[in-house]
Amino acid sequence: MDIRVGKIVEVWANPNSEKLYNEKIDMGNGEIRGIASGLQQFIPLEGMKDQLVVVMCNLKPRKLADYMSAGMVLCGETEDKKVVELIEPPAGSVPGDLISFKDFARSPPEVLPAKKNPWDNVAPRLVIRDDSAACYKDEAGNMIPFEVQGKGICKSKTLKAGIIK
Repeated sequence: MDIRVGKIVEVWANPNSEKLYNEKIDMGNGEIRGIASGLQQFIPLEGMKDQLVVVMCNLKPRKLADYMSAGMVLCGETEDKKVVELIEPPAGSVPGDLISFKDFARSPPEVLPAKKNPWDNVAPRLVIRDDSAACYKDEAGNMIPFEVQGKGICKSKTLKAGIIK
């Protein structure tokens, strides 16, 4: 997985969907990426603009409600979806910062394969720990935080256990 810090520089409600926002996200090094997120029901527009976010970058681009989406903004949520929050990078993070996992080599492919997509295997292992840390739960049950090297770990604002979508 290629997970990075981005900054939402522009956001608007998708005119073809009651669920989607269309975003322009600064991914660092001059790259502005279009991403659609199904967050209208959960996060107000003003809660999206100018936010630093955690972005899955190497998903195959696809059209969502006539908007080309090239990635996914990761959020923490409760199992019942009553609470959905943006995953927040640590203080001092900037667009383009890489998210890594201790003791795992970072060597993501540019685009994940459409068939047997590794995201499908990893997604069920992404969780919010009871201290709000965004984590990958390995096969042994260890919770390995999303980390920005030298800056800290990514967290949910208020969730104290949940899943990441």
